[in-house]
Amino acid sequence: MPKKNFNKVPSTILAKLADFSQDDVVVACAKRLRPEDIVRYAHLGLGIIGGKLATPAPALPNPGAGRYSRANVEGREKVRHDLPMVYKDFSFDVPNFGDWSKGSHEVVQTREVYQREFYPPKQVELSVSLLGEGQGYHIVKFAIDQVLNRHTDNFERELLYNLNILQENVGSADVFPSAASLAEYAATVSVDWQILPPGKVDDVIQRMLHGKQAVSPSQEKTMRARIEVLAKLHPKAYVTGTDRFVRYFGAQFADNLIVFENVQYGNAIYVMHDEWAELSKRSRIDLLRGDRTNFERIEHRLGWEDKLNRTLIQYGWAIEE
Repeated sequence: MPKKNFNKVPSTILAKLADFSQDDVVVACAKRLRPEDIVRYAHLGLGIIGGKLATPAPALPNPGAGRYSRANVEGREKVRHDLPMVYKDFSFDVPNFGDWSKGSHEVVQTREVYQREFYPPKQVELSVSLLGEGQGYHIVKFAIDQVLNRHTDNFERELLYNLNILQENVGSADVFPSAASLAEYAATVSVDWQILPPGKVDDVIQRMLHGKQAVSPSQEKTMRARIEVLAKLHPKAYVTGTDRFVRYFGAQFADNLIVFENVQYGNAIYVMHDEWAELSKRSRIDLLRGDRTNFERIEHRLGWEDKLNRTLIQYGWAIEE
């Protein structure tokens, strides 16, 4: 199926939007599929079981489907060549006297670099539903589970994002008025943060997962490994969202120092160095959108634990003995 991305919102989509009587819209498309067509969408979990069409539960699209699907779960960075360059410190370990057997020490270099703008992972899900059936065919709806309002900021950018996710995974994309209210969908991305007291790793995980949609064994294993690292640093509290998904969780080390992790795709950890009272009023996407002056993003590569420790110290944290 075609997977070419849209560089801008197609004029046909914009013309269709102009005729809508309501402002809340969803990116979706409907396809008439014969039984032999179903295999083309097996990667989404669509299949025939016992002669009946089986549709999957809503899920994050495979990040391998394309660059927008990857950005949906990992986020992406944009180098701003149009903005003035800034100075940034880089730290790395070097051997003492050129000999690793004699130990090592940290060296800090200051370089002039381009500013980078980070677009956080939206983690929107793709849903597949059966609309109707006929003799030898099924009518199937593919939809991105996010309502967009035409009067919100960055509407066209968000619309383009979702169009491309559907295009990459289904091969076509369209827009429809939404029957659901914006408030119902906004509740899935806004944050009511819950502060959890410190405790044993098992207790922390149990409290974080209580009342949430179940995570897979591999996700829970990743979550446990991340919390074990955070626990060794003695946070004053743990933080998790109160919606039904365990998207982001983390630890609070000071009023202005929070660390966030992601259980679905643990590709990076985020160190927020701003007032938590203000941050807690913002959605998880807004927390990480834009320039990176209020947070540090540390990829989970070899040595990330040491880099996290150094970053926390850089922003005034000291471990409590």
